[in-house]
Amino acid sequence: MKNQKLLAAFALLTMLLASTSATAFAASPSLLDQYPDLQHLTALVSESQITPMHLVAYRATKLAMEKLGFQRGDPSVLALTNAGSAIIDDRFPTSSCLDALTLTSGCSESNQNLIAINSGKWKPLWFAFYYKNTEQCVYAEVRSAVLASYMEKWMSASDKSTIQLEFLGLSDDEVFAKVSVENIEANYLLSNPEAWEEKMDNKVFGGNEFSIMTIAACWSRGMPYELLKAAKLHNHICPGLISGILIIEYLDKNLPIEEGDQYYIVLAVPPWCKDDAFQAIYDSTVGKRRMTVMMLSKEQTQQLPENVAGIYVRWDKSDDSGQAMVLTFDWDKASEMSEIERSWFKDFESYKWWYARLKMDIFMLDYLDKPEEFVSSVKEFSISSSSELMALRTAGTNPYVEIGLMPPPQPEIPTWIYAIIAVLAIALVITLGVCVIKLRRKTRS
Repeated sequence: MKNQKLLAAFALLTMLLASTSATAFAASPSLLDQYPDLQHLTALVSESQITPMHLVAYRATKLAMEKLGFQRGDPSVLALTNAGSAIIDDRFPTSSCLDALTLTSGCSESNQNLIAINSGKWKPLWFAFYYKNTEQCVYAEVRSAVLASYMEKWMSASDKSTIQLEFLGLSDDEVFAKVSVENIEANYLLSNPEAWEEKMDNKVFGGNEFSIMTIAACWSRGMPYELLKAAKLHNHICPGLISGILIIEYLDKNLPIEEGDQYYIVLAVPPWCKDDAFQAIYDSTVGKRRMTVMMLSKEQTQQLPENVAGIYVRWDKSDDSGQAMVLTFDWDKASEMSEIERSWFKDFESYKWWYARLKMDIFMLDYLDKPEEFVSSVKEFSISSSSELMALRTAGTNPYVEIGLMPPPQPEIPTWIYAIIAVLAIALVITLGVCVIKLRRKTRS
């Protein structure tokens, strides 16, 4: 009888505990219950695998939606970020931000309204959203230390939801070091250069103003895919980069790839922004030995045809031979037609350095299918072997001298030769002086 009472009491206690646990569990809504928009992320990860890295991109997107008034999937929105390049605390890659950004905003690389630009891994993680309908841009820069601490907490926590909810409960000021909203429509900036220069000096977009405003200006005017791809690597759009796209268009027309074993080798002599376009579009990278970079002195440049851009080789691996062109880009014509002075590009003491670049960017977009307006060939030649090609690329070699486009340098005279000449000259003067004195004495006598 006593045992039966004990068993009944134990059963009652068990039922009470189970009921309490069930009530407590039911009273704790899940992450998705509280933030239903996060349901989109479960297309790629389970609820428990949503990290603070996902959530910071989600928060940046929701912040932009609130401030700009756009909805998910709006094609008038351009998302820019350095996610995928930045590494938080040199430990936490940021590539998962791209998944969350795409799933939350509806912007994507395939729709050409998500551009993950290149940056140093040590740079702060940032997001920018440009809304074409209003010309407004929201910029949000993440506090690296806060994100790193929550990634550590999430990785060590057995209950992931606690960390997820705690991170989402932080204020915007706690998560983001900077949040800015600005009108970056190109014509507006060009009409108010002093005001925008002041904002650039104050780093209203964390020092990324030029990147964001030039890419947004070209995107809103329908830039082609190849320029977008080059901009990702170069991390901004400038006339130098667009000149590379124009040279690519010229080569595609006048020296096209015709067989599977052919590829381009670029001698970037001299190098400028254009050469990132060849790496992005042609896969002509330094690491693959399909690009050689050499600097030219001011004196060497003056000996070449004006505005020489480089030597471009269509190499046929199967035949061990190639066809080459030396191309120029007419910067004087581009400056005149876009109504700017070339000297403005180097005027970093005022707004003119970015004003000239932005204005010429917009102008050059209309000529992407007319490269002959600015690109021309000054020499075409054949290369019959890889050893002949290597002769143009070896350290210490000037390829323009090798192909006869520049005179060979005059041999340098050693310093000791000049010293001997000076001593001989002095000796000659002394000897002549002595001879004159003797002659005068002889004449007097």
